[in-house]
Amino acid sequence: MQTSGRLYHCLLCHAQVIICSRCDRGHRYCTDGCSEKARRVSLARASKKYQESRVGRSKNAERQQRFRQQKKHKVTHQSSQIITLSDVLNAQRKSRKRVIPPLKHSTFMVCHHCGEVCDPFLRHDFLRGTIFKERLRC
Repeated sequence: MQTSGRLYHCLLCHAQVIICSRCDRGHRYCTDGCSEKARRVSLARASKKYQESRVGRSKNAERQQRFRQQKKHKVTHQSSQIITLSDVLNAQRKSRKRVIPPLKHSTFMVCHHCGEVCDPFLRHDFLRGTIFKERLRC
């Protein structure tokens, strides 16, 4: 038996995405890294808003004052650094979800997150009602 799927548009790149009911956790972005981009934009906007507030400006002034105090006590003459030839860099890879593109020229609806075949009749809304529906009603 095929699981039910939901069709939605990514809020950032507006790509159509199919997601099965097992993977669906209220996703609003596609699997191409749009959620990370949106998160960075959101954090930058919140940071700017905080820095423009009275509390943010005073905290920044305190931080700058501490920096200037530390700079006064800084020693200008430092010894040369020891160069080692056996330094090893740690290669860390970010593990991303594997994106499985839909099959071309087929009648199957495939989940873009896990690759599972979904029912051909796709939903446009969540399985269960949410509080967002009640807030958005006019």
